[in-house]
Amino acid sequence: MDVQLGQEAARPSRVPVWGLLGSTALSVTGNAIVSVAMPILVLQRTGSAVLAGVVAAAAMAPLVLSALFGGALVDRFGRRRSSVAADLLSAAAVAALPLLDMTLGLGIPLILGLVALGAVFDGPGMAAREALRPDVAAKAKLPLEKINSWGEAVDGIGGVAGPGLAGVLIALIGPMNTLWATVIMFFLASMLTFTVVPSVQHTGDARPAVEPYWQSVWQGLKFVWTEGALRATALTGMLIVLFLTPLSSVIMPAMMFQAGKPEQTGFVLAVFAVGGIIGAIGYGVIARFAGRRIVLLVALLLTSLAFLGFALSTDFGWLLALALVTGVVSGPINPVTAVVMQERTPEAMRGRVIGTITSLSLAASPLGAVVAGPIVEYSGPATAFLIIGIGCLLATVYAALAPGLRKIEPSDAPFAPAPQKATT
Repeated sequence: MDVQLGQEAARPSRVPVWGLLGSTALSVTGNAIVSVAMPILVLQRTGSAVLAGVVAAAAMAPLVLSALFGGALVDRFGRRRSSVAADLLSAAAVAALPLLDMTLGLGIPLILGLVALGAVFDGPGMAAREALRPDVAAKAKLPLEKINSWGEAVDGIGGVAGPGLAGVLIALIGPMNTLWATVIMFFLASMLTFTVVPSVQHTGDARPAVEPYWQSVWQGLKFVWTEGALRATALTGMLIVLFLTPLSSVIMPAMMFQAGKPEQTGFVLAVFAVGGIIGAIGYGVIARFAGRRIVLLVALLLTSLAFLGFALSTDFGWLLALALVTGVVSGPINPVTAVVMQERTPEAMRGRVIGTITSLSLAASPLGAVVAGPIVEYSGPATAFLIIGIGCLLATVYAALAPGLRKIEPSDAPFAPAPQKATT
């Protein structure tokens, strides 16, 4: 009888996988809706595009620091607990907007503060959910490549569904009431994580004594910089983000305006995202047959060439086809790098390492956004796409030459997660 119960406990379960993917979808979609609703709300109330842009920036800027400093909190308080707390706090920050509007009144400074506060919780939440992927993979006895490809695909689906759902809700009930939908999404995401995703039981020396917080943050930075594969992953991501940040906010809108179809900008970007979803899922299928380094380098090279192609024509059909191709070929990049991060990191440091790499990658985004505007204004969007393509080629060359990325196969992983005992 006891043997049978032990076999039942050891039986693989995919329920935690679906739970983590579901909570990720809800949280990402909620954030995407907020990113659309808030600028529209400000435009409705002030008519100022400048203020709308400032609000959009307030939702992005805190991510760089919150990912860095929040990762250490994930390791300190636990991955599942941190994910649940991040979603609940995000729900509270968003709910404060309509509640204050109904009671005390809501001015621009308060809007900026609450939007920034909500963004502060996004960094730890993102790090916690990604750090949970090896846990649910071990519970389900599934390859990390498959879990990460599904996770990145869900991120893409949320990014596509969120703006579309936001448009429908804003048209029906207005931007302020739309925020209540995101509150519900964040709350459901937290409950799904709490009830379905396992809380890993550490044994022996799996979780060391808690160290001082600032020392924990520094240890994460130090580990990323001294571990070759992680350093190369962070710097490759920084190069890509530097050149791709202004794609959706500056370069593509300018190109579509030049083509006389500004209203189609969102459609092109949506097709790009759909391609990314296909590419991410596709990597989960081919991972068992193809080496990670080859997949990463080929994906980077093809992405570079695809972006160069955007400089050739503004024909709408060409842009749609190229957007789909670009999304597909770039889709494997994030799953590959996610697996590398997870397998090269001790379990007890997983949150801060993921947060540190995310922060380092995002650190280049303000520079990219600032530089892109003058380039587009004085040289045109075609030149900007040429620069993106060349920038991605630089990232490809760096990744090909970086010693740390020469051995990133499963056999080279010093901290590949093993099946762990878990409870729901």
